[in-house]
Amino acid sequence: MKINLINCLLSVVIATGVSNMSYAEEVPRSQQVITSLPVLTSQNAPAPAEIKNIRMESELMARASAPPLSSMWVYAVGSTDCGWESTVGMTTTACDHGGEQLRTAVLEIGYGYNHIAWMNGGLLPSSTMYSSTPVCVTGSNYTWPCTAGQTVVGFLNEYNVDGHQNGLFKYQNTSTNSTWNTMSVQISIL
Repeated sequence: MKINLINCLLSVVIATGVSNMSYAEEVPRSQQVITSLPVLTSQNAPAPAEIKNIRMESELMARASAPPLSSMWVYAVGSTDCGWESTVGMTTTACDHGGEQLRTAVLEIGYGYNHIAWMNGGLLPSSTMYSSTPVCVTGSNYTWPCTAGQTVVGFLNEYNVDGHQNGLFKYQNTSTNSTWNTMSVQISIL
C-alpha cells in the first residue's frame, strides 16, 4: 500500500513538473558586447596569408599535428571614439582611442596554449579574452569565421580592456607543440 501511495505521489509530482516546465533563458553578455562597434570580421582589413607547406585536400586523410606558432600581430584596436582601426604592421595606433570601451584583437597563426596579455604593465585576467575565433585560409587571405571543411590555421583573440583610455597592450603565447616557442607582440594605443 505504501509503495502504491509513493508511486502515485511521484506520478503527480512528475506530471506537475512537466506541465510547469521552465525554460533556460540566454544570459546577455552586456559587459563583453561592444554595442557601438561592428563585429570584427576578416572583411574589415584582409590579412594576406603566408602559405608554407599547407596541404589542403578534400578527401579524407590522416591529419598532421597542429602547427606551432609562426606569426602574430595586433590585427585591430577598437574603441567607442574610433571604432575598429586596422593595426596590421603598426607599432602605434593612428587614431586617438578612448571612450567607454577599448578592445584589442590579436591574430596568431599556429596553435598556442598559454595566452598572456598585459595593459600598461598590469597582467590582464584570462576572462578579458572574450572571444577566440578560428582562422582559416581562403584564397590568399586569412579569413574568419571558417566554413565547414576548412583547416584551422590560427586564431583571432579579442580582449576587453575597458577602463583604459590609452597605453601599451602586450600579448604573448607559447606553441602547443614542437618547437614550443614563445612569441609576443605589442602596440602603443593612443
